[in-house]
Amino acid sequence: MQAIPSEADVVVIGAGVTGSSIGYQLAQHSDLRVVIIDARAPVGGISGRTFGQIRQHYSNELMVRIAQRGFHCIQNWDSVVGFGDPGYSRFGYMLLVVEDQLDGLRYNIELGRSLGVDTSFVVGSQITEVEPLVNADGLAGGAYEPEGGYIDVTKMVLSWLTAASAAGAHVLAPVAVERIMTSDTAATGVPTAAGEQTGVSSTAAVTGVATSAGEITAPLVIAATGAWARDLLDPLGVKVPIERRRLDMAVLEQHAGARSLGTCITDGNSNLVIRPDMGRHIVAVAYPPEMPVVVDPLADASDADHAAHAERLEAAISERLPSLTVASTVSTTSGAYDVSPDYHPILGWASEIAPVDGLYLAVGLSGHGLKLSPALGEIVAARVLGVDQVGDAPPIDISALRPSRFADSDLMHLSYGPSARA
Repeated sequence: MQAIPSEADVVVIGAGVTGSSIGYQLAQHSDLRVVIIDARAPVGGISGRTFGQIRQHYSNELMVRIAQRGFHCIQNWDSVVGFGDPGYSRFGYMLLVVEDQLDGLRYNIELGRSLGVDTSFVVGSQITEVEPLVNADGLAGGAYEPEGGYIDVTKMVLSWLTAASAAGAHVLAPVAVERIMTSDTAATGVPTAAGEQTGVSSTAAVTGVATSAGEITAPLVIAATGAWARDLLDPLGVKVPIERRRLDMAVLEQHAGARSLGTCITDGNSNLVIRPDMGRHIVAVAYPPEMPVVVDPLADASDADHAAHAERLEAAISERLPSLTVASTVSTTSGAYDVSPDYHPILGWASEIAPVDGLYLAVGLSGHGLKLSPALGEIVAARVLGVDQVGDAPPIDISALRPSRFADSDLMHLSYGPSARA
């Protein structure tokens, strides 16, 4: 059994892309005793099953600014983090749309350009100049970002965790958090005689976490638990409107000698998302009309579900990239995302929506963690430490992502409607 400290100043639950970033920033920019804890080995959860693609194309100023800072961190890793490597591969990113999505695309391009993003509108032969494999028939245009690409999630997370350890943080993995403890003894999450989960009183304050290896007392807990968020939050009466939704991903291999895909592509019509990978491999997702809700975030899809995904992929590739010749499917993977109603993160103190002091929420990333987490670590650390900024990170007002926005009917703008494209 892994030895754990009995006390800490702050416990970060989750050691994926979000939790490791937050934990590193707290350890680097404070003297707090920081514990980062995860039920699985590093990159053993959903962060290890992500697509890896990064972009700055978003529907509102806040998300663009967070993504811009994320790109700055990734592109200047040596000076911002100073340890390891995020595995950034610059291939460019192109989002393709049909006519009914064109207004949203133009809006997002102009928004990005006004904030300094290197992005441009492409149409017709301009699309095929960027990626010759694309069939541009029927397309109204596209947005192209030359700095887009993908990162190596494993490298990035392990770099943060190692840097956090070097700065004095304790990284505990695999050690499961069984519940968040509070000063209200009714907040243990233990079922009542009627079999119902108990809530918390109006005076509840976080006192630590109970883990599979013992208790850690701490006045502050940061929930960066991704798809497992509600498992720990619901027993406290902290209700966040997020769902676990499954997305299937395939690694495909091209025929030897075939022209390689050279750009990260999202097709807004067929809902195909596809990017290059090492050697002759490519990684691809074909979104279903609606991602299914799942109970177990790490449970693989059934054979029938994988077959349905393969069928969607074949149809989407035939439509948009007909000359992309695929020799075989190397692997298929299922992952679950904590999806909020507006497909944006939920960031803020739990006391905004439930009477629990000392609990900060960094959940509902909806698959955007790779682009946003480098900056979110800085932003959350600054909020928790009560300062305007950490390091050289510019202050960013994230009040629009507050947990209470759903009750306030103040959801984030989505140019393409509710979807992972945000």
